[in-house]
Amino acid sequence: MVMHSSAQTGPNVATASLLETINKNDYTVEVASPAAGYLVGRLKDLGIRHIPLEFGRYGDIATLLQLISILLNGRYSIIHGHMGRVGPIICIAGRITRVPAVILTEHMSAGSHTWIERDPVRLFFHRLFHIVSNNCLDLVIAVSEAARKKYILRQGIKEEKTVAIYNGIRVGDKNGADRTAMRERLGVVDKDTVMIGMFGRLIREKGYADVLSAGEEILRCNKNVLFLVVGDGPERQDLERLAGIGNLAGKVVFTGFRSDAADIMEAIDILVQPSWTEASESFGLVLIEAMVRRKCVVASDIAPFLEIIEDGQSGFIFPEKNCGTLAEKINLLMGDRSLMEKMGRRGYEIVKEKFDIKMIAAETEGRYREVLSKKKPE
Repeated sequence: MVMHSSAQTGPNVATASLLETINKNDYTVEVASPAAGYLVGRLKDLGIRHIPLEFGRYGDIATLLQLISILLNGRYSIIHGHMGRVGPIICIAGRITRVPAVILTEHMSAGSHTWIERDPVRLFFHRLFHIVSNNCLDLVIAVSEAARKKYILRQGIKEEKTVAIYNGIRVGDKNGADRTAMRERLGVVDKDTVMIGMFGRLIREKGYADVLSAGEEILRCNKNVLFLVVGDGPERQDLERLAGIGNLAGKVVFTGFRSDAADIMEAIDILVQPSWTEASESFGLVLIEAMVRRKCVVASDIAPFLEIIEDGQSGFIFPEKNCGTLAEKINLLMGDRSLMEKMGRRGYEIVKEKFDIKMIAAETEGRYREVLSKKKPE
């Protein structure tokens, strides 16, 4: 597998879960990615060989040559890249070295090349490279149906070359730390305090300010509430400023980036994921991480989240950027603990039915076999 980053990101966490579960009797997996970061440690724990491969904004040629060397020194049946950025690189390297199958997993859901559309030269070459990629790729896996449709729209690839396979999570094991102990570590001793959690990178498009804006109304109706913000990013100062206004003061805890975010999730009662369309979310890994822990979830109505949550059954959906409706949904839960628990149980069942990593790994392996079966022996 080829990853353009080794940081602790949603795509890397999801891919590490896949690598942990994939059938090692049928597949020997090696991963090429930058030399330092979360993923490198996870691979070491899993006993999977890591090959350093550096990516830079202007270093794609060097990366390509290095990847060609890696492939020539191994006997690989499949090269599987993650994130669209690596698509042209794995295609060229894979075809030069005659790797039978070239597969890309797309973890982004933008409908256009928004990140470079103001640079016509880069946009031209980006599109040109992806035209080449589209002809070389054997399969594109998108992590949701919404992401699959957006990839087809953005890259112009043939629909029959694409498939949606969700990100997965381990189900059945005890997940995370002890709830009471974790709440005490966060300074929450009152067992009746309802903790509303937000987890992720603190950027404007994630919509966390909407939750704090809704917090005024939530706290007007419910005094025993604490908001927990787990993560860091450029919006943190603005969010902290907003959290110090009015009756929010003293009711919002910012933890910063935490490598033990999964354990911290045990402490909360409700998870809110208020992302905007502009965030280009492709899935919603944090949602299933909460649901597998039987937490009630409240999320904005962007397309990928609608594939995860049954509105009114496993959680609530609210119109993105609509702080009033968000407050109404949370207040409804606050007034009915049994509903909160019922939704948490249903969320767990949905994860078992649709997002169990064992199912996801089996489906991925099936796609590997399908692609390889179409290849003629050289």
